[in-house]
Amino acid sequence: MDGDAVGITKSQRARLTCTQCHRRKIKCDKNIPCETCIKRGLGSFCSREDNAESRLATARSTSEEFTVSNDLANTLLQRVIDLEAKLQQQTNPGTEHLDDQDYTEAPSADQEETVTPVDTTDCDAATVLEFLAWGRTKDVDFARAPEHDSGPRQHAMSREDSPENTSFWAETSNRAQLDVLEALMPSRSHLCQLVDYHNHSLLWYHNSYSSQIFSDDFESFVTKYNGDVHYDQLNLQWLALLFAIMTGSMTCASPATVREWGFSDAEQPILSKRWYEATVTCLNLAHYIETHTIYSVQAIATLTISAHVLGKSNSQTVLLASAGRIAQSLGLHRLGSDPSNMSTDQLRKREAGKRVFAQLCTQDWFQIPFSESYSLSSRFSRTVRPLNCNDEDMVLQPSSNPTQSSYCNFRYDIAALMPELLDATASCNTQYTRYEQVLQYDDKMRKLATASIPTFLAADAPLNVEWPSFASWGRRSLTICAAHKIIMIHRKFLGLSFNNSAFAFTRRTCLAAAKTILKEALAESDPRGPVIWIEQAFSVAAGIILSLDSAHRDPGEKEREEHKQLAARAIEYLRKFRHSKIASRGVQLLSFLQRELDDTSSSRPEKRPRSLVDGRSGTSRKKARLLDTQAFIRNASQSLGVVSPAATSASEMSMNVDDNPWDSFFDLLGPNTGFDGDLFENFCPA
Repeated sequence: MDGDAVGITKSQRARLTCTQCHRRKIKCDKNIPCETCIKRGLGSFCSREDNAESRLATARSTSEEFTVSNDLANTLLQRVIDLEAKLQQQTNPGTEHLDDQDYTEAPSADQEETVTPVDTTDCDAATVLEFLAWGRTKDVDFARAPEHDSGPRQHAMSREDSPENTSFWAETSNRAQLDVLEALMPSRSHLCQLVDYHNHSLLWYHNSYSSQIFSDDFESFVTKYNGDVHYDQLNLQWLALLFAIMTGSMTCASPATVREWGFSDAEQPILSKRWYEATVTCLNLAHYIETHTIYSVQAIATLTISAHVLGKSNSQTVLLASAGRIAQSLGLHRLGSDPSNMSTDQLRKREAGKRVFAQLCTQDWFQIPFSESYSLSSRFSRTVRPLNCNDEDMVLQPSSNPTQSSYCNFRYDIAALMPELLDATASCNTQYTRYEQVLQYDDKMRKLATASIPTFLAADAPLNVEWPSFASWGRRSLTICAAHKIIMIHRKFLGLSFNNSAFAFTRRTCLAAAKTILKEALAESDPRGPVIWIEQAFSVAAGIILSLDSAHRDPGEKEREEHKQLAARAIEYLRKFRHSKIASRGVQLLSFLQRELDDTSSSRPEKRPRSLVDGRSGTSRKKARLLDTQAFIRNASQSLGVVSPAATSASEMSMNVDDNPWDSFFDLLGPNTGFDGDLFENFCPA
């Protein structure tokens, strides 16, 4: 073999171009590293080898890979034999160990973290080994995995993702997308302002990442890597999290704050949308579906605060579903109690995992009224509630003290009731028994809010000057979200409540909730505070309920005109949010309803005395239909571009008002609308 190599070397001229340029058939200056590789960011991979060395290297590589594969097979086979032996011992334990087992103490929380994974591996050896063949791991120890705290530095590059295995067209496309990302990156001072604003003014609302960990990583990005998106070893999933944070800040900051940063009013909506898309681009470039890290989960969860305003509700629904599966792959649903001897840094990392998983669960459970299903079940999760602490010191605080986790922890407790309500109503076979469950969970939420609401969120508690600014912002959001959650509990019976006196409590409750939402939304707010999108979304929901109630009242009734005027005020309020997609759709939808009410009022005959109406009693007599709801929903959805014109058949136009899906009004605003950061407050409907 060596002789052949020598012959080849003598008979052929040595190749001077580098390996990278030779494989791609592009120009090379024949220096190592060459200028072409340096420009493409592949300087560290630039090398030269002659034909003989190349063939010898290929032969050696093949031989080495065969040897490694053979050794790996032998190792795995021996591991299977050892595990089977352990399983046999556990199945038939010796009698001499029985006395010891009877007096063995239960493992502590500290021991549980280390003992449980070993036992699981031993008992589930076949599954563990099968997962290895798929390129996956089972029972991942998230807290100890180095790829989840690498920050902006890419932890490792798989063989499939290495430059040698990347096609020319894919590499060219990736480079072009990185060029666009570079063009979207603002100055360093702007980056610092956006990150700082999100940490202090928005993170309390979703709690999807650790401000301390991210701030340290961000410092490395701007100092060590000079904020360069083309950096060879840059972790693009971490970069996705940075873009998600920037998106949230630009979307939720008040116009005055945006101008103070130096951005124009015209730039705000453009950059918000482009940065959202940049986040998704980074995720795709990093192959986040295949390569699972905590950063992709945090990026997706963080995007939720801006997605609906930007008209990205459908995209966000799919991203959240993928984030839930990735989180389970990382073992975030198995983060149990923290060992007592854990370092502060390790505790902070575990808490970051708990927090983002709690946010994913909350998002999943709050969308139940729209999808009638959920993906993340608490029955199969060992992750405990995140600690009420701040990132800086990780010191546990009383529940009455506001921390970065307080608001979201309380929201999580409320969200956990939603899958229970769905399961309870799914097992019922009549409207009567389903309604009993609705009333039961209505009562549960009120009691939970009364007994467990943190002091800083209670409307009747004085504000402590030492509390952070988000304490007052949280109270406003809480009042609005709480009222909306009551509406969601009663949603399935809202349409029936307009005509069936058995469900009159639902009508009174939803009307009171709608008025509460608009009262809080229309009240003066902190001009320096963030603009949280739920204020717009839930105001639309309130306007819908008031309009529907007006449609079921006679023209002479006082409440009809009162509720119609409140809906009109909601329209004027929503017009202020010029760049919000959900506010824009809400204005169109509520304006359609207002025109329909005006048309039906002018075409309806004067109300006749009760004694002349066919002798039927008032309780059994249904009100005349003022609004062809099914036709309205079809026309409105087409106008808003939510469904195609052929989505509704012509035969549905003549449906009776009692059979109409009233909750379809809310679906016109997009999936998951109104289910981010939702809380509940102790409000009692009149």
